[in-house]
Amino acid sequence: MLKLRKYGHWYFLGLVALAAYTVWQAVFWAEAHRGRVFIHVFDVGQGDAIFIEAPNGNQVLIDGGPDASLLAKLGADLPFWDRSLDLIVLTHPHADHLDGLVEVLTRYEVGLVLESGVSHSIPEYEEWHKLLEAKGVNVVIAKSGQTVGLSQAASLDVLTPFESFVGKSSKNIHDATVALKLVYASTTALLMGDAERPLERQLIGAGTNLDVDVLKVGHHGSKTSTSEEFLRATTPRLAVISVGRKNRYGHPYQEVLDRLERFGVTVLRTDQDGDITIVSDGRALAY
Repeated sequence: MLKLRKYGHWYFLGLVALAAYTVWQAVFWAEAHRGRVFIHVFDVGQGDAIFIEAPNGNQVLIDGGPDASLLAKLGADLPFWDRSLDLIVLTHPHADHLDGLVEVLTRYEVGLVLESGVSHSIPEYEEWHKLLEAKGVNVVIAKSGQTVGLSQAASLDVLTPFESFVGKSSKNIHDATVALKLVYASTTALLMGDAERPLERQLIGAGTNLDVDVLKVGHHGSKTSTSEEFLRATTPRLAVISVGRKNRYGHPYQEVLDRLERFGVTVLRTDQDGDITIVSDGRALAY
């Protein structure tokens, strides 16, 4: 008690300084994000993890990569006081998209989860659903035609799946991929998860407006995705490939890279460029 009286003013000053620091951090963060959408494509090795920040502060995490390395990425990007996410999207339950999300779910409060509900027998997927139930997180089954409002001018349009996969298994789990289109004013990004050519053809055949500024290339640049027909329909200026260095699958496939080059698309790759951040003010993109 005597010690507290002697040094109490220093404790008080320390608390005041901490409070001031927190307030100014919040002010600077809000100012930096005002009127902008941030798309962070994290370098998580051979996997996918995309973090979107809307102008009003809403935050969306799409996939979580193959391990807990995503936690450090989120921790560095989020303000230190923020331990919540408004929406998590699981595009499909393969380990290179799911495992990091299990880790995130144990440490963050999550408002809503969007997934296809497809049946898949891996332990991580069972753990994922047990955690969702234990934490009381609302789960919405994704279906083409849904729209998630992120802010007044920003939204996520659900493009696939076209059919319900709830409780169903699939010979190719990629057919149940949740593909999304991010729209912010006049700028757009197409986030294809691991969607392959059958889904690309379905999207084209359905008459979906696929003309976008940014394409997150499907299936890590595999030869199974990003067909010439699909590139004609999407006409992106920028393509982002989430892929691990010297991965055993040979991703990205050289034919896909050549095709993107022929279409005059600028390509960024996490194996070469590390974490990739794209910023939109609603009119133009910076990266």
